Amino acid sequence: MKKLATIIATSGLVLGLAACGASPEEEAEKAVTDFAQAFEDKDYEKICDSIDPEMVKTMEEGGMNCVDGMKESGEEVAEEVNADDIEVISSEVAEDEKTATVKVKNKEGEENDVKLIKVEDEWKLSMQ
Repeated sequence: MKKLATIIATSGLVLGLAACGASPEEEAEKAVTDFAQAFEDKDYEKICDSIDPEMVKTMEEGGMNCVDGMKESGEEVAEEVNADDIEVISSEVAEDEKTATVKVKNKEGEENDVKLIKVEDEWKLSMQ
């Protein structure tokens, strides 16, 4: 999970999700667990599709294709990620429901905060 958190922090990886009927907290939590599953599955296109468009734009302006960049930097991490090993501890959504923080714990007991923003009604992992 530490490496996963590093990839999130370094690459600004983001996952979007819209869950019908779920609370904003449940939607944010699912976005995080779906992101971990996409990483485990090495579904780099899904990962990139879920990145905050501003982060993707920054990557592209820097000359990096998101999918290629994720394949290159995330291959080793993807080998070690098991989505079932990630436990959601808590989540907090801002009053305006535009940002959220989901606290997760990995199988080693390490805790990390995953930041999310709402983009076009979908939660996206963020660096904010």
